[in-house]
Amino acid sequence: MAGFLLIESSTKTCSVGIAVDGQLVEVKEKTSEAYVHAELLHVFIEEVFRKAQLDWTDIDAVCVAKGPGSYTGLRIGVSAAKGFCYGANKKLLAISTVQCLANKAIQEHPGYDYYIPMLDARRMEVYTQVYNGNAEPLEDIEALVLNEDAYSDYRNQGSCLFFGDGSEKFKPFITEDLSQVETVVPGVSGMVKDCADKFVRNEFEDVAYFEPLYLKSFVAGKKGS
Repeated sequence: MAGFLLIESSTKTCSVGIAVDGQLVEVKEKTSEAYVHAELLHVFIEEVFRKAQLDWTDIDAVCVAKGPGSYTGLRIGVSAAKGFCYGANKKLLAISTVQCLANKAIQEHPGYDYYIPMLDARRMEVYTQVYNGNAEPLEDIEALVLNEDAYSDYRNQGSCLFFGDGSEKFKPFITEDLSQVETVVPGVSGMVKDCADKFVRNEFEDVAYFEPLYLKSFVAGKKGS
């Protein structure tokens, strides 16, 4: 039996879960514009352990969403994950936030040729990456300034699903029938399979040196930036 504590705090959603043998057995999450991760993360972790009737002896690794996303949210989640790994002597796994979101979108909205998560990066910029229907990345993760020509090659080739809190900014540019925008809320359910696969392949992070994937430098601003 392989057990994992899952943490996703890189977006407006604070999501925590426990997976055992590739199945999500308990989850607790909340989405808030106020970025309440610092207040809720450890409370949620205690709650999922209690509800799952498990403890740290049942956990083999901690898996965290590594970004890109909210600078503050990433610091909180990654710091907590590393602290648990040190304190409980567990392995650390990490999955990109856009991969987690793409996995969830494919679960909830199957049948598209291309899946394109868009996380809000302020103004007309988003963190994004293109995936096929098997959740395989077709491009590198990037910070992209949206315009009417964004991803035109994919939009002309087949059906595209755009999702994430940055996708609404792209909606006015979509004119073709095969492209759609859907609401997909980030969460740890999109981490389970990749977490289990990485564990089997021993693709662990170095707890001492692991850093989140920020993509852009921190700019002081409103809470949660």
